[in-house]
Amino acid sequence: MDYMEKITELRASKAKLNEQAQALVREGKFEDANQLADQMEGINKQIQAVERLLDESRKNAKPLDGQYDGILHSGEGAKPGDDKKDAVKPFATLGEQLKAVYDLRKGLVADERLEKVNNAAGITGTNGPDGGFALQEDFAGAILESAVQSSPLLNRLDRYTCSSAANAMRWLHADETDVSTSVFGGIQMYWAAEGATVAASKPRFREMKLDLEKMMGFCYCTDEMLQDAAFLTGFVGNGFILAADRLLTESVIAGDGVGKPLGLLNSGAMVIVDKETSQAAGTFQGANAIKMQARAMPKGRERLVWLMHPDLEEQLPYLSIQSGEAAKFLWNPEGGLGNFDTQRVLNKPVLFEDSCPALGSKGDVMLVDPMQYILLSKGTAKQDWSIHVEFLTDQNCFRMVFRCNGAPKVNKPLKIKNSAKTRSPFVALAART
Repeated sequence: MDYMEKITELRASKAKLNEQAQALVREGKFEDANQLADQMEGINKQIQAVERLLDESRKNAKPLDGQYDGILHSGEGAKPGDDKKDAVKPFATLGEQLKAVYDLRKGLVADERLEKVNNAAGITGTNGPDGGFALQEDFAGAILESAVQSSPLLNRLDRYTCSSAANAMRWLHADETDVSTSVFGGIQMYWAAEGATVAASKPRFREMKLDLEKMMGFCYCTDEMLQDAAFLTGFVGNGFILAADRLLTESVIAGDGVGKPLGLLNSGAMVIVDKETSQAAGTFQGANAIKMQARAMPKGRERLVWLMHPDLEEQLPYLSIQSGEAAKFLWNPEGGLGNFDTQRVLNKPVLFEDSCPALGSKGDVMLVDPMQYILLSKGTAKQDWSIHVEFLTDQNCFRMVFRCNGAPKVNKPLKIKNSAKTRSPFVALAART
C-alpha cells in the first residue's frame, strides 16, 4: 500500500466535507454541519493511524542499491534504517550508564559493561581529546529520535539513519531544473506517427554527498545529583532532547552548511516572493499567502507547511482577501470544524518557530515541503566526563557528541511549461521593512 497516497485521499475527503460544512454554516444549518464535523474527526483519526503506519514503515527500511524512492541510492556509504537487532544493551537506563561513568572517574570499581558498549561501537581507550565512553546505542538513538519527534518541523523531514560503519551518505538525484520539455533532466515522450523517428532521451543525474557533522551538548551536575540514576535518566535525557531539538531546528531553518546542516533559507532553490506595493512594515497579507502558494511545486502540495516567527501569530486571524464586497478569510484556528491540531492558512498547517528571522525580515514567513529536506543521523553518541569543571561549586560535566547533518534535496528552482515563474518546494516572503 502507498501510505502517502492514502493520506492524500483522506485529506481530500476531509477538504470536501469542510467545504460542505462551511456552506451549511452560512445557511444556518448547524446540526447538519455538526454531523460533518463528526465525520471529519473520524477522518482525522484515520489519517493519524496511516501516518503512524508510514512512520513505522520507514524505520529500519533498507532500499536496494539504486532503488528510486525520491532519491537514487548509489549503494556507497550509509543506508537508511540500520538494523540494530544485534546492538549491545547491557545497561537498563541512561542514568545507570552515566552513574557507571561517574563511579569510574571517581576511582571506584570499573563497570565492565562500559567496556562492552565501547567495544560494540568500535572505540578503544578512553584517554586523550577523543576519549570518552559511547552511549549505549539505544539510549543515544532515543535521545536524538525523541528530539526529532518532539519537533513539529523535524518529524516531517525525510529522515535516514547512518550505519555504524559509515560517516556519510551518498545518493544520486535527478538534475532537474526545467520540466517544460522533459522530466528528470532529459526523459521525453512524443506523439509519433507509425514509422516516424524521435530524438533519443536520457535522464541527467548529479551525485550528492552528506557528511555527518558533530553536535555537542554539555550538562553540569553535582555529586549529589550523580548518585541518583533515576534522576539522571529523566533530567539529563530530557535536557539533551530539548537542546538537540532547538539546535537542529535552528540549523534546518537557517544553517549555513559550515560544520552544520544547510538551512532552508540558504538553499539555492529558495524562491522569494516580493511584498505588495505600499505594504506596511512587518505585516503579512492575504495576497502574500496566495502568491507564495502559487510559487510552490505543482506536486506534493498536501505536504506543504507554513513556517512563521511567533510574532506573526496575532496577525493571522485577520488574514483575508477581498471577494466582491466581502472578505474571505484564509485562516483557521486549532480545533473548529476541521478539528485541526494546528492553526492553518489556506488549509496548510502553521508551525511557529522562533528560529525563523525576526518579524518583517526575509523568511519570517516560509511555505515549505519538509519531505524535500534530508536529515541524516547516526545511532551512537560519544559521551565524555570531566571532574575538573567548576571544582569550587562541586559541579561535574557530561559532554555528549551526536553525529548528524541535513540539507535540501534540490538546489535550484524549477521551471515549468508556459510560465515565466519558477516553482520550488521552498518559498519565502521578502523583507517588509
